[in-house]
Amino acid sequence: MGSSRFPGKPLIKIGGKEMIVRTLERALLAECFERIVCATDSEQIAEVVSNAGFEFVLTGPAATGSDRVAEAARMLDLDLVVNLQGDEPLVEPSVLVDVAKDLASHPDCWVTVACPLKREDVSAKTVVKVLVKDGLAVDFTRELSMEEAPRWYQHQGIYAYSRRSRDEFSSLPQNAVELDRSLEQMRILGRTPIRIVQSPFPSISVDVPSDASAVEALIHERKSLR
Repeated sequence: MGSSRFPGKPLIKIGGKEMIVRTLERALLAECFERIVCATDSEQIAEVVSNAGFEFVLTGPAATGSDRVAEAARMLDLDLVVNLQGDEPLVEPSVLVDVAKDLASHPDCWVTVACPLKREDVSAKTVVKVLVKDGLAVDFTRELSMEEAPRWYQHQGIYAYSRRSRDEFSSLPQNAVELDRSLEQMRILGRTPIRIVQSPFPSISVDVPSDASAVEALIHERKSLR
C-alpha cells in the first residue's frame, strides 16, 4: 500500500476487480500449489482478499517483499515457497508451474523469471532487467543503454526459495547495491545461485498508474477475442 511510485496500488481496480485479487486468481489457475496465501501488513488488503475467498497472513512492516515472505513462511511453517508479487495480475499460470518445478529440483537455489525485453522498455527505470549466463542470473539493473540491451532480459516479479534460502536472506543486512538499485535480489547475488526460468511471455508489472491502464486494455482485448 505504501508504494512510492503508486500509493495504494494493490487495491486499484482493474476491470472492476482489485489488482491483488486478480493476481491471486492467476496463482489459483496454475493448479500446482498446496496453499495460496496473501502476505500483507495491510488490514485493508486482508479484508479484500478474505472477501474474495483467499487466505491471508498479517505480517509486520518489511523492507522488501522477500523479507515479508520470509516472515509469513515462518509463521505458517512452510519450506518451499513461490513468491508472486502482487503487481503481476497477468502472470501466465504455466510460468508459475515451471518455477515451482525448478525450485523442487533445486531447493538450495533461488529461482526467478526472465522474459523478452521490449525495445521501448530498455530505458524505463520501472522495468527491471536481468543478465543471464548458463541459466543463472549474473546481474540485475534498472538502467541500460540500447547498445547493451540485446544481451539482457526483462526480469519478472516472481521468486521461489526454500526455508534455508529465505532465512539466509532475511538474516543479512541490506547492502549498498540493493539500496541504490532498489532491488532486493542484490542482497544475495553472488552468495546463492539465482536460477532463471525463461518465459516467452512478456511481463507487465503494475509499477505506475499507466501500467494499470495497459493491463486493463489487455484484459478487455482478451475478452473481445473470446
